[in-house]
Amino acid sequence: MEMDDPNEVVLIAEATALPGKRDELLRAVLEGLIPKALAEPDVSVFRLHEDRDQAGRFMLYERFHNWGSVESHFTAEHFATISEALAELAEGGEPKITYYEVLTD
Repeated sequence: MEMDDPNEVVLIAEATALPGKRDELLRAVLEGLIPKALAEPDVSVFRLHEDRDQAGRFMLYERFHNWGSVESHFTAEHFATISEALAELAEGGEPKITYYEVLTD
């Protein structure tokens, strides 16, 4: 995908909290990431979900106006902050990220 790609990009980020760290990870995402990400001008959706069958297993649905918006998000200060939290609170220390091209609304 190129930076000047005009197509919207959906990003799915998945992370599972380490044992006993669910609430701490949830707080970091809800307070430190989501409000700041939603304030970014090219973010259209930023929704957190939790697995109904496995508490502490989270999925974040993110929708950006274009690839440049994704790159801007990754360089934002709040992204660095959540990356540090994930390193301490999540299995594997980072989320699994999958990128999707939007085909329908």
